[in-house]
Amino acid sequence: MIGSMKVNFLISLKDPVGLTIKKLGYKFEEIEEDVIDFKYDKGDAIVIFSRHESSTNTPSFTVHYPGNPGPNVLGGEPYRLGVAFPRLLTSIYREISLLQTNIKKAIEATHHGPTYQVHPVVFVEIGSDKRYWENEGLVRAMVEATLRAVDNLGNTECEEVVAGLGGTHYTPYFSKVSITKCISHVISKYYLDSITPDVVFQLISNTIQPIDKVIFDNVNSTTRNRIIETIQRINSKIKLEFR
Repeated sequence: MIGSMKVNFLISLKDPVGLTIKKLGYKFEEIEEDVIDFKYDKGDAIVIFSRHESSTNTPSFTVHYPGNPGPNVLGGEPYRLGVAFPRLLTSIYREISLLQTNIKKAIEATHHGPTYQVHPVVFVEIGSDKRYWENEGLVRAMVEATLRAVDNLGNTECEEVVAGLGGTHYTPYFSKVSITKCISHVISKYYLDSITPDVVFQLISNTIQPIDKVIFDNVNSTTRNRIIETIQRINSKIKLEFR
């Protein structure tokens, strides 16, 4: 099934990376909406290219799923995760990691919208300022790596499918283990003290590949035990790992 899925590529005409991709001559579908709040939902999965921004302006390639694990919304809906496609995101990240450049590569924790889609959405981003958004060589390299990853999707191996809880926004541990594991949603430590049972349920259920394991990355015991109770009520067969 996975090898025959239709993956649609999107750019936004409101996004500087989208405009660079259009200038390069790629014929991807175009939207007029902001990348964090679009309603497009065609095909079996969606890859959208966009800018990445950070307060440190660190040059980076990033991939992530959309979702708002808490009440604060940046596009989409509060307490809502998008649909994950672990094999797709991981295949893209593995290809981008092979790019011969000193730019940082990372799987980011789930953040921002949109959250309306019933199909998986994966963001593929370059940042963190216009020097990179408008760099045709780097943007082309990102796009070509993504296209190779999708072409090779059926051959992408997953030792197991994991969801993550804890760690920082740039998820160094989950980025590292993606060499062998396929990564579903990762919710950073900043949300965990107030995470709701419904968001934990979505962590397990909002994915087209069943979760084999949930990995807790440096989560305090009180929060960890509360979340474990919820996970075990949802699916007692899911393995748990603590680090």
